[in-house]
Amino acid sequence: MRYIRFTVLIAALLAAVPGTVSGRGLNKLLKSKNTENIYQAALDYYRNKKFRNAALCFEAVYNDLYSTDRADTILFYTSKAYYNQGIYDVAADGFDQYRKAFSRRPFAEEAEYLLPMCWYHLSRPAERDQTETRKAITTFNEYLNRHPESIKAEDIRQILEELQAKLYEKEFINASLYFKLQRYPASVAALRYSLKDTPETPYRETMMYLICKSWYNYAKNSIPARKLDRYMKMVDSYYNFRSEFPESEDYLKELDKMFAEAQSYVDNNQQAAVDIEKDRIGAESLKESIKQQKAKLRTISDQIERNQAKIKLKQDEAALKAQQARIKSEARKLKKSDSKNRKNDDRASNENEAPVLEVK
Repeated sequence: MRYIRFTVLIAALLAAVPGTVSGRGLNKLLKSKNTENIYQAALDYYRNKKFRNAALCFEAVYNDLYSTDRADTILFYTSKAYYNQGIYDVAADGFDQYRKAFSRRPFAEEAEYLLPMCWYHLSRPAERDQTETRKAITTFNEYLNRHPESIKAEDIRQILEELQAKLYEKEFINASLYFKLQRYPASVAALRYSLKDTPETPYRETMMYLICKSWYNYAKNSIPARKLDRYMKMVDSYYNFRSEFPESEDYLKELDKMFAEAQSYVDNNQQAAVDIEKDRIGAESLKESIKQQKAKLRTISDQIERNQAKIKLKQDEAALKAQQARIKSEARKLKKSDSKNRKNDDRASNENEAPVLEVK
């Protein structure tokens, strides 16, 4: 136990009761430096459930009796006095020290149980940091491993389920945050990582649905050149969802509509997009060839060979220009088709949404 931490608490607690009769009596007792009287008073205070006074008295004699056979009793009752006051972080320090220093003493099992109970009480709502929740789970499991037949085992398992559910909720909140922020690529990455890390999560169906919807929204708001690939990823995610949740009551109806739109776009535009991509690859190859020809041309000294190289270079430059024009033309057609489909979707929808910027 961190004694300096207790010292600060003692000073604060003493300052809170300087004017009361019991406060004056306690101050007088502590100033007397009579270790035995203070120790007995601490026990009396504890039996009478005056845990604040008990903690003050136990702490006052802690150093004097540290090397005696009373040390474990003082440490345990001090920690429990703070526990009973709801000062769980300080109590946790004490119980942790007790289980390490006095693992064979009578209060060891109870200290091992109360330590995770401290972390359990300190566990925060799922929206906040879950450090204490994880500490509670770890120390409860340590207790069960050491005391599998404990009468507390069943209650602990129920608490563990509660704590694990909170961690699942926290993981879901974190993973779905990017979706709420409309950062769809990050949303997909976070959701997939979470599913891989905790495949047993009760939020699995919702998370797989959000992956589908992330790809759908990302594709729908993309420029035509990027739209096809993102719709195809939505289709793949849809099949994954349907294979795992074929009778989903919450999401399948909505996903079926998204899938139909995505599949229709893929069917209508896949060949055009493939042709554009092939032309782009061909154009890049031709550009590299032209670059090499120009470099080689500077090294040719024979006039006939030089003229032939120039003719070939002009032909390839003309071919590149034509290919680039074809790519632009096909891209315009794809964009025009996309705009037409979007207008049709807008007419079919009764929603009044603000225009969405295209995502590149």
